[in-house]
Amino acid sequence: MPSTSPGLPGSPALMPFGAAPVLRSLNEWSVAAHLLDAGPLTRVELAERTGLALPTVGRAVANLEQSGLAARTGQDTSRKGPAALLYGIEPQDGGLYAALVVTPRDLRLSLHTARGERLALAEAPAEALPEGAPLETQVETLANRALARAGATRDRVWHTVISVPTIVDAEGRVRRDLPSPLPHFDQEAIDAIHADLGADAAVTVENDVNLAALGERAEGAARGLDDFAYLHVGQGIGMGIVMHGELHRGSRGAAGEVSRMPMAGIRPQDPSERDLGPLQLALGHAAFRARLIARGLSADIAPAAVFEAAARGDAIHAEVVREHATVLAEALAGIHAVLDPALLVLGGDLAGHPDLLPPLRTALTALGPRIPEVTTSTLGPDAVLRGAEAVAAARVREELFRRITAA
Repeated sequence: MPSTSPGLPGSPALMPFGAAPVLRSLNEWSVAAHLLDAGPLTRVELAERTGLALPTVGRAVANLEQSGLAARTGQDTSRKGPAALLYGIEPQDGGLYAALVVTPRDLRLSLHTARGERLALAEAPAEALPEGAPLETQVETLANRALARAGATRDRVWHTVISVPTIVDAEGRVRRDLPSPLPHFDQEAIDAIHADLGADAAVTVENDVNLAALGERAEGAARGLDDFAYLHVGQGIGMGIVMHGELHRGSRGAAGEVSRMPMAGIRPQDPSERDLGPLQLALGHAAFRARLIARGLSADIAPAAVFEAAARGDAIHAEVVREHATVLAEALAGIHAVLDPALLVLGGDLAGHPDLLPPLRTALTALGPRIPEVTTSTLGPDAVLRGAEAVAAARVREELFRRITAA
């Protein structure tokens, strides 16, 4: 994933030919980067932040204004003397980005300015066919609601990232090698959503757990880390892997589909069970409910309530948690042996609860001397949306720099 931190893009493809155009673009990229990350700013503040001479900053700002990418946003009256003009990144044709999260339960769409300011967040429960509307119709309604709240039109959105609960290959097309929990969801639905957003609209489609990992890296428990893994255990099981600062998706987009990871004593015979995978059968909701029932507890108790009761000292709930933690530890030990990440971040209602960490670390210690560093998500259910927003912001940043070069 491209970095959204301050700095200059390093892609040679963006570089104009010739020394003077290169220097001019570098100056404008530097000014634009600081306006994106800390704007609005005065020319004096830009000179202080970039290290460029004030006349150079003035020319860069003027060029950005002339290109329709920056604008005067007000005046700074906080200092003595005449009020200085403030500048910000304000693309004339929008520069907005959107993040859409599609799950079996709900739809969420957020809309932002190029500077990352959230203009709107629209949410709605997902409607299943045949009674509900087609997925693309539901998304179109949600997008119209967000645009109306923001007072914006669809043509002002430069990029949209769509999170989906299934495998996405390197070309951005969904694969159904593994069953998706979302009814009537396939590539045709994604194509229809893209068409509704606009045939020329820039769209990135990405797996939800991969985006959750990027969300944790942008704002959560793995902030700033270049090597870590995010494991989600809930309705489904999946893992997002970040290596050397980049998302690792594998040759066919299936890296991190650990639900199929072999587990001792789990030999699925039924084809439907084989689709779910051994780890899902050993660690998912059905297995957790079976552990509750085996100890005379209600299968309807929420996992969070079980973890909290165990942490308070309830012996029966503690037995359930110890067994669950043992299975989870075996999975983490296998992941750690292969990837050796600096950190394993756990999310989902069956792994992301802080009260699970003490028994989990005990179970990991019993497996060997080298145990991975483990923590729980700090973003919770918002991790996917935050990751989608981070990717969309990076794509808009790239487009902004491309337009600076072209201008």
